[in-house]
Amino acid sequence: MNSYPAAIIWDLDGTLIDSAPDLADALSTLLREHGYPGLEEDQVRNMIGNGVEKLIERGFATAGVIVTQQQLQYLVPRFLLIYAACATNKTRMYEGARSVLQHFSDAGVRQGICTNKPEDISKQILSDLSVTRHFAAVIGGDSTAEKKPDPLPLRACLDALDAVPRAGMMIGDSGTDVATARAINMPVGIVSFGYARNAVTTLGADFLIDKLSSLPAALGELRKTG
Repeated sequence: MNSYPAAIIWDLDGTLIDSAPDLADALSTLLREHGYPGLEEDQVRNMIGNGVEKLIERGFATAGVIVTQQQLQYLVPRFLLIYAACATNKTRMYEGARSVLQHFSDAGVRQGICTNKPEDISKQILSDLSVTRHFAAVIGGDSTAEKKPDPLPLRACLDALDAVPRAGMMIGDSGTDVATARAINMPVGIVSFGYARNAVTTLGADFLIDKLSSLPAALGELRKTG
């Protein structure tokens, strides 16, 4: 018998996939359409998190433009149209992601996605990367009335997996993921290579891993000490 949780809920961007190159291309296209210069990939890496609206706001802020809620009503759909056309041109799974997903699937662990990226495009990316089969639930930033760090989407994902917080594990890359899990007393681990906007060692996760292949062993150690 393994020591794994009944369910593992993954963040997507910065945790399982490196989507920054395609997000940078889409955001740069949107900015140029409005007469502003595009952005470098490294700039956009520091903007990812909290959903599409925040990404657009941060992108336009580099040009000194404050985006209003009214403007977001047409900027968001336009961005998503641009992004959908290039979402997996350069996006890749992080090293070890495919094998660790397969490992947990083989072990009978129920797996889900809880991301602030919209649900449809999240599913498109998972399909394009041929990993959809590993996930019994995909909850995006528009799947519920709230986004992370509100716990509502995480609860929805747990419900879809027929799991309870203490029997699950959240794996993410940011303080948003930690706060979301903590809101319902759910264990949470963080990867060190994602898009965190603060030092990962300060986020207060139950554990930190530098590579996804380390996760099975980390979960075993957590169960021993927990």
